[in-house]
Parts: sequence; structure tokens; C-alpha cells
Amino acid sequence: SDSLPRQGLVNASLYLGAAIGAMMIGRPRVSALGSRRQLVLSAVFFAIGALVAAASMSSSALITGRFISGLGLGVSAIASPVFIAEISPRERRGINAAMHGVFITLGILASIALGIPQGPPPQDAAHPISDLDAWYWRGLVGLPLILAIFQIVWLALLFPTDPPSLLVQRGETDAAREVLFRMYGMKASAMVAVGDTEQAAIALQLQDLRMAVDMASSIPRIKVTQAVWDPFLRTAVLLGGGLAAFQQLCGINGLMSYSNSLFAQAGIPPSSLTMASTAMATANVFASLLSSRLVDNLGRRTLLLIGALCQTVAMAFLTIATDPRYSGMVPDGMAGPVAVVCFTIFVMSFSFGLGAVTWLYLSEIYPMEVRGPCLSACGVINWLSSFVIVFGTRFLTLRSACHIFGLICFVGFVGTYLWVVETKGCSMDDSPLTPRSGRASSTLLTPNSSPRGEYQKMPGAEEEDSDDSAEEAARGAGAKK
Repeated sequence: SDSLPRQGLVNASLYLGAAIGAMMIGRPRVSALGSRRQLVLSAVFFAIGALVAAASMSSSALITGRFISGLGLGVSAIASPVFIAEISPRERRGINAAMHGVFITLGILASIALGIPQGPPPQDAAHPISDLDAWYWRGLVGLPLILAIFQIVWLALLFPTDPPSLLVQRGETDAAREVLFRMYGMKASAMVAVGDTEQAAIALQLQDLRMAVDMASSIPRIKVTQAVWDPFLRTAVLLGGGLAAFQQLCGINGLMSYSNSLFAQAGIPPSSLTMASTAMATANVFASLLSSRLVDNLGRRTLLLIGALCQTVAMAFLTIATDPRYSGMVPDGMAGPVAVVCFTIFVMSFSFGLGAVTWLYLSEIYPMEVRGPCLSACGVINWLSSFVIVFGTRFLTLRSACHIFGLICFVGFVGTYLWVVETKGCSMDDSPLTPRSGRASSTLLTPNSSPRGEYQKMPGAEEEDSDDSAEEAARGAGAKK
């Protein structure tokens, strides 16, 4: 039977589309749109995907609709945290970005809760779905169409406000100043009042933006493959890619996608599967709310460490609860409830750490010159990892899933402890990983200050240098004449 691969592909096609969507956002034309217009573009993909999926008459059409929606997911997953970070005051960037995670968990809760009226899935083809189950699913997969239209109207018509950094890039300095003042709840002023520290701080931020834009505009477009070889950018590029992969390889989307099936293996009766998943999603919302209040106090690194450690412990206890060798440690009939509790702790820990912090952290560690390409690369890595996990989890038993994801979470915890540095309160263009004071060590960001031979070693620089050499030779020939 091809039931398992088909089910896996229906779920995983969303994340394959997301990987391509993330790749799109790194292209010059899409990157030039800015985060607000990118969100409008993502809503268009969501609307088309929802319409195709709701009207599908075959699994192939359903997979196509999910794939198109995935394109929107890949774009919005990067554009949303960047847009929030760009329009947030520096002091509230963490909590505002974390609220993005809170609303994601609310969406997950709503999607699971809306499935409560449906009956348990049929055991085989001899028991086809009927009555409410025969049409209700179309309403569920079509619901994003309404939300996508609302997002388009909201961002394109009602509040078409671009972030200050994009406005400065376009030369609209006055508009950027006005948006900065609005971000802090103040009325824009052309002159800074003497003794007004808040206005002086905003003026300094605008000056920093100008400086960052000037630096970025003086540098040719940098590819991620070039940045990996740059001594100044290498650590941020590799750390960002590793963190993006860890967010999905920990197993969160695989466990959430097949929570009902995994709960059934743990002993939860079919009639209670959706309720168990709903309870888990509800706890997930509270964990996200808690992390949103702590991200600017405890910091990004601390939340990542606590979350990864708790995920590891949750998988360890779930392994014990479902292993026959340790059956004596769990009272009869309690394996199912214990599994629900462990799953809930795992999901809450993810929302507390990786879910709330990952994309906020990634948006903070890259300078403006490489932020777009690097975030795009991180998105591709993130969603390809998710595709592998969601498709592969369908073929795993509960015990094997616990072993694999528990080990990955432990490795991720160790890696976070060794390599992640704190970025709380830092400017987006002056992070500890890529400080402005260290730019002189970059052969890409400051090529003119580096020895000519060293710059030529950078991948992609040979072609540019050959053009320069040709120009110099032409000048020399002209001078001889």
C-alpha cells in the first residue's frame, strides 16, 4: 500500500514549497520588495494554495495546493520576524518578535481545535468517511483564503508602512524619521530639542541606519558561498545555518503533524486523540506567552539552552514510558497520559526556546549587506530539514522517534552552549558576531582595505578582478599612446 508515503507527502509538501519560498526571498527582485511587500506576496500564495486544496478532487491536487501554500510559508517565515524587528523599538524588539511565536501557537491551537468535530480517521479503505467528515476538511484547508485576503488588505491598503531601513535605502529619509518617531509613540520633529534624550536617541538611530545603508550600497552583492569563506562573516553564516537546521531537526513538526497517530501508539483511545492534541497545543500557547515576557530579560541564549535541555529530558522520559523494559516504572494504563505530558513538555520547551528565539536571533546576527541572502539560505535549510523530518516521521514508531529526536536535541543543546552568543539589546547592524568595529577584517565588506592578493582568493572575486585588470591595462595602453 502507498498510504504511508502518500500521507507523508501530503504533509511534507508544504515544507518542500516553503524551502523554495525561502530561496525566492533571497533573489534580488524579491529582496528589493522589502519585508512588508514580501508579506503581501506570501498572502497571495496562501490564498491560491488554500483555494486549490479546498477544491481538490485527488491527492495530487491536494499536494499541489499544499505546495503552493508552502511557497507563502517560506516567504512569510523570514519576512515576518524581520518586519517585526525592523519596526520595533530596540528595547522591545525581543518581546515583539516573541509575540510572533505566540500567534503561531494560537494558530496551531485553532487548527487542531477546529478538527474536534471530526471523527477519528478510518481504519482502512473499507470504512470511507461520510457525513460531516466528507466535506468538513475542505473548509479547514480553505480557511487560510479568508485570512490571506485580510492580510493583503491590511498591509497593502490600510497600513502600507515600510520599515525605516528600507526607506533610508530608497533615499526617503524624512519618511524614515517619521516612522522611527511613530515607533516610539512620538510626533516626528525635524529638529532635535535640546536636552530631549529620547529625540536624540532616535536621531542617533537614524544616523546609524544611514551609515549602515551607505556601507551596504558601497559593497557589491555578496553571495552566501562567498560569505562562508570570509573570516569576519563565516561564524555567523555557519551558526545561523546550524540553528535553522536544529529548529526543525529536533522533530517538532514531525511530532505535531502525527501527534494523533503517535498518541494512539502510546495507548490513547481513538475518541480522545484530537482532545489530547488540543490540550498539548493549549499548553504550547502558555509557554509562548511566558517566553515572550522573558526574551528581553533572560536573553536569547538562555532561552535556547533551557528549551533544548527540557526537550532532551522530555524525550528521555517518553522513551522510558514507552519501553517495555521499563514497564514496571509506569502504572498500568498510565502510559498514554504520561506520553501526553511528555509530548506537551517537549512542545512547550520548543516554543519557549527554539520557536520563540530562532528567527529573532537570525535577524540580529547578520549585517545589512548579507542579511537577505543569509536569511534566505537559513530558510532553505530550515524547511528542507522540516520536509525530511515530516516525511520521515510517518515511517517511525513512537520509540524510534523518541530516540532520534532526543539525541538531536542533546547535540543541539551542546552546540548552543558552545557557540551561541547573546544578542540582547544589540543593534541589528552591530551584533557581537559581526561587530562594526571588526569590519576591517572582512575581505568582502572592506575589500579596498585588504591586500589585493587576499581579496582575489575570495570565491567570485576573480571575475570582478579580471575586469578591473582589463580596465587598468586599457588605461596603461592609452597612457603609452
